Amino acid sequence: MTPGTIMPSTLHLKTNSRLAGAVSDPATAQRPAPATRPASFVDIARRSAWPVIASIALTALMTVVLIGFARISHVNPSIAYLVPVLIAAVRWGAMAGIVSALAGAAASAFFFYPPIYDLRVHDPQELVDLVLFLIVAGVTSHLANTIRNRDNELLAHKRAETFRDALIRSVSHELRTPLSSIVSSMYLLANAPPVRDSAQLAMLANDAKQEAERLNDYIQNLLDASRITSAGIQPQLQWADVSDIVNAAVDHKAQALAAHHLEFDIQDELPLAHVDPVLVEQAVGQIVDNAAKYSKAGSTIRIEAFTSNDAIAIAVTDQGAGLTDEERAHIWDRFYRSPRHIPLATGSGLGLWIARAFLTATGGRVDASSDGPDRGTTMTIRLPAPMPDANDVRSDD
Repeated sequence: MTPGTIMPSTLHLKTNSRLAGAVSDPATAQRPAPATRPASFVDIARRSAWPVIASIALTALMTVVLIGFARISHVNPSIAYLVPVLIAAVRWGAMAGIVSALAGAAASAFFFYPPIYDLRVHDPQELVDLVLFLIVAGVTSHLANTIRNRDNELLAHKRAETFRDALIRSVSHELRTPLSSIVSSMYLLANAPPVRDSAQLAMLANDAKQEAERLNDYIQNLLDASRITSAGIQPQLQWADVSDIVNAAVDHKAQALAAHHLEFDIQDELPLAHVDPVLVEQAVGQIVDNAAKYSKAGSTIRIEAFTSNDAIAIAVTDQGAGLTDEERAHIWDRFYRSPRHIPLATGSGLGLWIARAFLTATGGRVDASSDGPDRGTTMTIRLPAPMPDANDVRSDD
């Protein structure tokens, strides 16, 4: 046997002993998996009976209370019996509310409307009261059940959101470290002399590096989304030059912008903005990247910066897919991607949501305007630009 060779028998011994024992045991192997027993009629009846019994019990309790008060003063049972109807509908649903309403009507006729201890009602006015009570009780039960269902839906949605955020946070952190290593390795590989000297290998290495960087951006978006929803954003406000922020954002997205013509119109002597420059740079980068994604190669992307009243505005205008009224209302939602935009580019639907969250945290705002589909989009950022105090600027420096 040559050194380093693994014999099949040796490899077989590496198998989990518990798993091997379970498979080799004939009794275990032939034992069928326990089947899930379907809910029987008795189980269904038991689950259905509890709300009915509880609703009748609430009505009975209210009856005892009303009988006690009736000895002191006159009471209106129709109004009082709406209380157990409301409680039953909110707690157990519409059916329980209806049962409570019927029980309340029967108790009113039997205990409070003459002839006492008789379900018959002779007075037409009292009969009308019972009918009105049943109508009001039915409406109340329906409304209470609607509120109950809505609360349950909101709770389920909140739990799903919490689970999704936890899953995204966990997966993103687990992927970030190996992905950073992959990006670094691909950068070194693409610049290695043997690869650089071969046109075919250099093209493959650059493609792999670009895809790894794009995946790294996706992971960063997920981490940013997790930070926004879990711990919130703690901006570090300071006086910053907007032109430097714009240039840094464009440099960071140079690869995405390489196929487009860029036009810049930066106003001279812009005032300083009191913002978190890191958050604003990331927000501008998201908006610039979005403009590049949804506009054709060779089209123009125009970036402007100018003063607007007491704010500094940064406008990014593209010649791309544009926006409909519905899309403009939803583009800032988390994970939103318009069906019209999905075939144009890949994405997670997080970029603009993150941009708005970052800008809001730093005291700014952003809005989008478009003349319609395929007529381009302009996204305008407005940053606070109060007059800086000399001492504040000196301390930031």
